[in-house]
Amino acid sequence: MLRSPIEELERKKYFLGNWLKQRQIDIPLIDFVVFAYNNELLIENLAAHRIAFSYEVPNKLRALEIDASILNENQVQQLANELTHAHRVFEPHSLNQKYQLSLEELEMGVTCHGCNRLTMQWGQKMWQCQACGYQDKASHLNTLQEWYYINGKQLTNRQFRQFSRIHSRHTAKRLLANPYTELSGKNKSSIYQLSPKLLTLPTNLSL
Repeated sequence: MLRSPIEELERKKYFLGNWLKQRQIDIPLIDFVVFAYNNELLIENLAAHRIAFSYEVPNKLRALEIDASILNENQVQQLANELTHAHRVFEPHSLNQKYQLSLEELEMGVTCHGCNRLTMQWGQKMWQCQACGYQDKASHLNTLQEWYYINGKQLTNRQFRQFSRIHSRHTAKRLLANPYTELSGKNKSSIYQLSPKLLTLPTNLSL
């Protein structure tokens, strides 16, 4: 059971409202809690009309009643530019640093977004769950997200293999060659730098 995320939603709505007031923009803010995947969840005290799964968002937006135009096209574009300029990528402190965790204390593996088990195995250009059969091409990106949160933005080929339970260093090298990693050093001194953009990716990638 999860505690209601409404409190976090209200906090973010409050700060966004203040940000808009500083720019003398008065527009209504409509909020939803959006879950990226459809696993059954039990959440305390969550109003049904404020929760949605990602596939439901377009229909909810189309269902909104619009009485009158508040901002013209140029104002909307200007606001979008200001939001983009004000955006800062969240740089969390690693859980390892916060709680003094060691890699050996963690349960290794790649998470299946079909059954939430650490049972994904790399096959022929695809991850496949050994428990439920779910397939995905990009589950390793979610695993890199998890590493970023737990251990920070650096890892080696060996650490990635251990964390994702991949046996082949060549397979690991191919999976680490993606837009969210940058390799520095050579041979045994090679280290991959993880991009903060990893943290902006959805948690149920299926490319």
